[in-house]
Amino acid sequence: MCVSVCALQVSNEEFVRFVKLRVTNDSLFTGKRNSSTLAYRAILKELGLQREISASQARRKWENLKMKYKEMKNPPPGVSVNPTNWPWFSLMDDAMEGRLAGSEVTLDTSTVGDDSEYRPNNTTRRRSKRARDLDRSEVELFVEEDDMMSEEMGRDRVELDRDRDEMEHERAILESDKAAIEYERMVLEREKMVLDRERAGVEREIAALDRDRASLERDKAAVERDRASVEYIRAQLEKERAILDRERAKLERERAILEQQRGTEKGKQTANLNDSTEGTDTSIPLVMEPASLERRQKFLNLFEKLIENF
Repeated sequence: MCVSVCALQVSNEEFVRFVKLRVTNDSLFTGKRNSSTLAYRAILKELGLQREISASQARRKWENLKMKYKEMKNPPPGVSVNPTNWPWFSLMDDAMEGRLAGSEVTLDTSTVGDDSEYRPNNTTRRRSKRARDLDRSEVELFVEEDDMMSEEMGRDRVELDRDRDEMEHERAILESDKAAIEYERMVLEREKMVLDRERAGVEREIAALDRDRASLERDKAAVERDRASVEYIRAQLEKERAILDRERAKLERERAILEQQRGTEKGKQTANLNDSTEGTDTSIPLVMEPASLERRQKFLNLFEKLIENF
């Protein structure tokens, strides 16, 4: 059974050795100019295939192997792949995980000859006889397997494309939802700004009410002080009224005594006038105490009116 993307034919043993040599001599692939070509030539020379396979063909074969391994190891989302369908998966898994390091001889690129030694000969036998002598299970190149895998990968690719379309549709829906959410977020931001302004206004009103309350408390305290002062003045006026009442009572008593004395004096004067024979003026001067009492009475009345008006 043929196995070659490049119409190459190698046995199972040669293929396994190729993989092991590539892994064991990975240090030869330094990335410098021509290092890859020299390393593959050393590997092909060790296998005795330097006249049948070029270094570039070997490089492409190795890259294809790694690509196929990665597709089998980590298939795309939604794609189901059975690694056992590829007989070289276990070998490549050991190679990629480093378990084949040191499984073959270490090569040296200094032994590589000139280009003519590694130019494939078009007239070289195709090794068909050798291939027929080997067991068909030992002669595997990538044609039939690649065809089978290509069909499987083709189906998987169709499914992958379908899944990709579905994902694109879902992405479009998500983008639409995202735009709607962004719009709602903008609306909420505007509402938040309005609420913040209203909150600031309410806080200003609360501050004004607090100032008014403080002013009212001060006014209330002032009123209480005025009330206390008025009560004190009222108490003083009550004392003054009591004193005035006592003075009025005393004045009334003195007035009564004065009236009594005045009546007595008038009787005495009348008697003296009647008894006088010579017409001599013997009248007694009037006492000035009543005038003083009148002035005192007026003063008390005025003071009482002042207290009542207050």
